[in-house]
Amino acid sequence: MVDWSQHGDYSLRWQGDILMAVYMGAWNEQAAKNLHREARAMWLQRGDASWGLLSNALDWDGGTPEALEAWWQFFEDGVKHGMVAVTDVLPSRFHAVMVRKLAERALSIAPYRSSANIDEGLAWLAEQGLSISDAE
Repeated sequence: MVDWSQHGDYSLRWQGDILMAVYMGAWNEQAAKNLHREARAMWLQRGDASWGLLSNALDWDGGTPEALEAWWQFFEDGVKHGMVAVTDVLPSRFHAVMVRKLAERALSIAPYRSSANIDEGLAWLAEQGLSISDAE
């Protein structure tokens, strides 16, 4: 098995109950798998606490089909481990079309919506009962 290098990047941080994920560049499968591994360690540290995901894809160029399928594994695992609501911020209609099938699948297992910007996304997540502030 070849160990491929990661293409594309991401950053993760907590803001209150929200895992803020920033996606950058063009993703291969390894980027999504690395995201999953790192995010899983972060949510496991929280124990059984409910949390939400805000995916900021404003600097994301897209991903290979394998990357999108690996991202789905991350999403499913998140739902099994306390993720109760998800929103994404996409840079264009093209990106929305690219992830449409994933969005439809997501909506079948968790409250999901696409937001126009970060503030709108955080407001919606707060409406779902999640804290969006570090100052509790």
